[in-house]
Amino acid sequence: MFKNTNMKIKDMAMSERIRMQMQKLNLKSKDIIEATKASKGAVSQWVNGGGCPSSQYIAPLAKVLNVSEQWLLQGGMQRYKPQLTNVRELQRIPLLSLQQAGAWSDLMSQDLAAFEDWIAVAEDVSPFSFAIKMDNDSMVSATGNVTIPQGATVIVDPTQTPSAGRIVIALLDDKETVTIKKLSIDGPNIYLVPLNSNYRAIQIENLSQVIGVCLRVLSNLP
Repeated sequence: MFKNTNMKIKDMAMSERIRMQMQKLNLKSKDIIEATKASKGAVSQWVNGGGCPSSQYIAPLAKVLNVSEQWLLQGGMQRYKPQLTNVRELQRIPLLSLQQAGAWSDLMSQDLAAFEDWIAVAEDVSPFSFAIKMDNDSMVSATGNVTIPQGATVIVDPTQTPSAGRIVIALLDDKETVTIKKLSIDGPNIYLVPLNSNYRAIQIENLSQVIGVCLRVLSNLP
């Protein structure tokens, strides 16, 4: 009977994928430590399933294991990066709820393969990027080129540095509400500004409340 090897790999925990590649390449824990500059304890957790590597270690870990960052995080068919430079690689990113987006800094260290909903995007996003649905019309602009209609899918990269004028997703001061707005900085004051004039700007305490920078919008034609 035909065995779906790809399905087994996809269902693996990240630690299993790490061990599989280490065995295939005859790598030892010391090789991983040297390549990633992580501590012995951290590497031991990655290999034994006690924890997942944080974002700073994903790229060097994927490199030493000779796999793509996407495969390391999620499993699936495409273990290796394509060698053809004229082929644009697609990667899958999780589609999160607003509640999950608010806790993304904690969730991103877990095995991403556990998420149920995914979308495919171009590879020019970080492996920790995610997607979220716009839940209202506060970013629908009557004038100007930028608009985010209600129901549109927004691609977010949490590794990019937020700056004034960028569209961001942020956690409000109540530590529960998540919103997508344009970032405005006026001296010591930080505001989340809607594009729809029917909504008011929201002031937040500091930039650490910004979860990620919105890169692009995917929406269906009416």
